[in-house]
Amino acid sequence: MNTPHVCSTTHCRAGWAVHLAGEAGYALERHYGWCLAAQLIYRDSGYQISPVRFYETNDEAMADMKRLAESAEDAA
Repeated sequence: MNTPHVCSTTHCRAGWAVHLAGEAGYALERHYGWCLAAQLIYRDSGYQISPVRFYETNDEAMADMKRLAESAEDAA
């Protein structure tokens, strides 16, 4: 999860946020860099994420994303 956009099978958490935001995400990335772009996308999605989370291990990141998904399900 340390380097966005370079692994052969998946993007890091920040990279996916940028990618899923489409051209708007890529425009943010070009202007602000991948880390701040991803933070802004997460913020606009209702989650204040620390940039430290973009450097977690895969297991740590997956656990946090699972926790977020479960809390979203509980709120629905």
